[in-house]
Amino acid sequence: MLEIKNLVLAYGVNRVVRDVSFSVAKGEVFALLGPNGAGKTSILRAISGLVPAVSGDIVFEGKTLLRRRPHSIVLDGIAHVPEGRQIFPEMSVSDNLMVGATVHINNRARVRELEARCLELFPIIRERARQAGGTLSGGEQQQLTIARGLMADPRLLIVDEPTLGLAPAIINTVADSFRKLRDLGLTIIVAEQNADFALKVADHGAVLASGELSFSGSVDTLRDRDVLRRAYLGA
Repeated sequence: MLEIKNLVLAYGVNRVVRDVSFSVAKGEVFALLGPNGAGKTSILRAISGLVPAVSGDIVFEGKTLLRRRPHSIVLDGIAHVPEGRQIFPEMSVSDNLMVGATVHINNRARVRELEARCLELFPIIRERARQAGGTLSGGEQQQLTIARGLMADPRLLIVDEPTLGLAPAIINTVADSFRKLRDLGLTIIVAEQNADFALKVADHGAVLASGELSFSGSVDTLRDRDVLRRAYLGA
């Protein structure tokens, strides 16, 4: 479904991703692992059209995403849930959710269907619908941002650091939602430092270290702690 081919990314003269290649199959959860500063977020931003590639290619369903505008990438079926939640704190939870549905603004029936799916996955959104987004806890805000991404009805959902700062119970809720979405046929790329979470939800994954690929393959292989340690530390 998605192919990253010899991707090089840079901010000015600083190359943050160097010659990275991996592929993501339709209907799987793919974990992009690595420590802070490894290049995970830059790759997600490149997929979304927010960071231009120095070289290489990003191919989605047979078409390159390079030099595409972010809004056209959303229309083609990719939604990006950024790190840090980035909700609108003074808007209601319901209105925050509807921001994600702007691409379907002329199809009210589809918006209602998508909203119903999100409320089933994250019941707390229904309970907090009239509250201001800024009054939610960190875990509730994270659920809201994932649901907001789903309102775009993507075929590929990319999620950056969804467990950052969350309590274990909320992490389990997020993990359950990923499994349910995969069962519904959605493809997910999750960038994470939390290897334990990623290994619970992902089918395949890649490990980045200092902008370079140190492992790509099945999560079953990554569950071998020696393999994971070598991928992270090169030792």
